[in-house]
Amino acid sequence: MGGLNPPIIYIWHTRLEVHAKKYTLFQSWLSSEEKIRAEKLATPYRQNFIISRGVLRDLLAYYSNYPPQELKLSYSLSGKPLLINPEQPIEFNLSHSKNILAYAFTIDAPVGIDIEYISHRTNLDKIAYRFFPADEYDRLKLLEGKKKLKAFFNAWVKTEVLIKAMGKTLQTHPYSRYKLSLDPQLNPLIDIKKSIDSLYTFYNLSLYPNFATAVAVKGDRKPIVIKKYTKTMFARVKSK
Repeated sequence: MGGLNPPIIYIWHTRLEVHAKKYTLFQSWLSSEEKIRAEKLATPYRQNFIISRGVLRDLLAYYSNYPPQELKLSYSLSGKPLLINPEQPIEFNLSHSKNILAYAFTIDAPVGIDIEYISHRTNLDKIAYRFFPADEYDRLKLLEGKKKLKAFFNAWVKTEVLIKAMGKTLQTHPYSRYKLSLDPQLNPLIDIKKSIDSLYTFYNLSLYPNFATAVAVKGDRKPIVIKKYTKTMFARVKSK
């Protein structure tokens, strides 16, 4: 499968503008559903969507040895993309922020990746109280200024990757105070965190300045390989 070997997590990253010349090629690879979705977006968002999906299809083709235009994707109830054809145990996830794209691929291990541009936000404590585990929230309360902002985004991407790896949403993931308030029978938050930490492994990455990046994978700690996506990969598979 194109060099996708367990238990390694493969991380790919790139900038959107680098692939502007591949726009027409990437567009030709999309499914009819993806093309309809793209047409509903305003021009800059449409371009970003087509490039991000084109890169995804190229990397999936590289790992599955299957033509990018013939890949069939589906979506979970939470919106997480899934590979349904060819039937291979490839787990993947993608994220983008500003002009940066990031992807994660594994074999047989649900994975989530998130990248966020670190920008000024208000109500950090309020957001953290609702969505962060108790220890992360308590730690954030002690910080101020730039340290607090950076710590917030590092914790935020960690929350996001857990949601993605588990196939949840912000309202249904186990750290959500909102969910806990609706169901008082749930275990205390700290007990939930302990059970999650025993099932998922988290990684904080530094891919670009002023961006926070994290990965979560189900299971024990695994080696990570980080690669920069600069050119189409499927042609390399066909030429071997």
